[in-house]
Amino acid sequence: MDGARPKVLVVDDDVAILRGCETVLSVEGFDVKTESSALKAIALLGNEAFDLLLTDLRMDEMGGLELLERARAIQPDLVAVVMTGYASVSSAVEAMRLGASDYLPKPYRPAELLAVMRRAWDRRRQILMARDAARGRMETFMGLVGSSPRMQEVFEAIRKVAPTDTPVLLVGEPGVGKRSLARAIHEASGRSGGRFVPVDCGAPGSLSLETEVFGSPGQPGLLDMADKGTAFFDEISNITLECQGRLLRLLEERELMPVGGGTPWPVNIRAVFSTTRDLEQMVRDGAFREGLLRRISVFPIYVPPLRDRKEDLIPLAFSLLRKVCDRTGRPVPTLSDETLEILKAQQWPGNVAELESVIEWTAISCDGDLVTPAHLPRRLTGRGMASDIEVPSTNAELVKARRRLKDKVVADLEREFVLQALARSGGNVTRAAALVGMQRPNFQAMMRKHGVKSGRDQ
Repeated sequence: MDGARPKVLVVDDDVAILRGCETVLSVEGFDVKTESSALKAIALLGNEAFDLLLTDLRMDEMGGLELLERARAIQPDLVAVVMTGYASVSSAVEAMRLGASDYLPKPYRPAELLAVMRRAWDRRRQILMARDAARGRMETFMGLVGSSPRMQEVFEAIRKVAPTDTPVLLVGEPGVGKRSLARAIHEASGRSGGRFVPVDCGAPGSLSLETEVFGSPGQPGLLDMADKGTAFFDEISNITLECQGRLLRLLEERELMPVGGGTPWPVNIRAVFSTTRDLEQMVRDGAFREGLLRRISVFPIYVPPLRDRKEDLIPLAFSLLRKVCDRTGRPVPTLSDETLEILKAQQWPGNVAELESVIEWTAISCDGDLVTPAHLPRRLTGRGMASDIEVPSTNAELVKARRRLKDKVVADLEREFVLQALARSGGNVTRAAALVGMQRPNFQAMMRKHGVKSGRDQ
């Protein structure tokens, strides 16, 4: 089992059951304590913190349901699993109502016990992540979330290269967070007191970009602003061959040659680059200078897509949710188990940027303290607009159903239209209205109509 050992308290008046659970769970990496008395278990819970509680439902001294209720009053974040040899629907429902996360009927095989307790531990970790995110205490590297082995390799590479002036090439799919990593390189370097200047290389072959970056006689460019700091060239593959030549001179001579001629002047810049394309192939195609590639790829860092670091998804989701809520002035809700399962099931072709967009949507859509699947974009849940309309049995019912369906489709479409606009604008109502071409009062009226609120009205 990865990470810290989860602490489990097992309560059962059958000593053989206690020994069996302790043996199976200890081998798996759980830190197990057992107690045959429910009253002693309650006293223990008052003095020692546990992650998980595994308790029998039927015990002579005190029933498992009462123990569960009292245990959660002492440790509200405790994740509980109940077990019994007297399986019944009513007892299972009551246990779930009192906060149990799962139900294990006796007799059970060791594999069944382990499966249930692993699920409980996953749930416990989600609770801890939500709590840490709400308090701003999530473990990060330079503000970046990523405990997966792949991201730890990226962070270690940044630790090594940041103190130097070596050019860095960040390689990865769109949306993986290359700009955030470039900023982390800057912040971890000796240049953190200088400016971090992003250069969006934009569409291929832009002459205006060349002037904007390198400047012209009497007109400073972006690279002048980056002197004694860091310049980040986002999607370097887009710049022209002529611009590549100017950049190569900058790296080799540490001189800036303005567009349109003039005298070059010295600059002190650390350069970080990113690309989503195969620059080696571009060199073979004659679209990229080999000399420049050799200069910028001295220290390449390959950034994995989100689908290859799935263990980071839930911490990322909680972290992004807190950032969005802080920015919009909204209280931070938690993510329901069902919502987390839907998020984990996605492939995320747009990577972290796509996840951030979805989280922004949910933060705006959710008015309470729990994000449910109903607060997610429809494309993630597969919810149909007519999912709650029954199939009519007569023609008269069909006519009425058509009318209701039309109203529902329009209402659903309007609500998602509003939510999408607010997500694009970062929750800013005025900007959202401008983005969709509406007057602000009309947009606000549509928000009120569909019960959509935003923490940022300016």
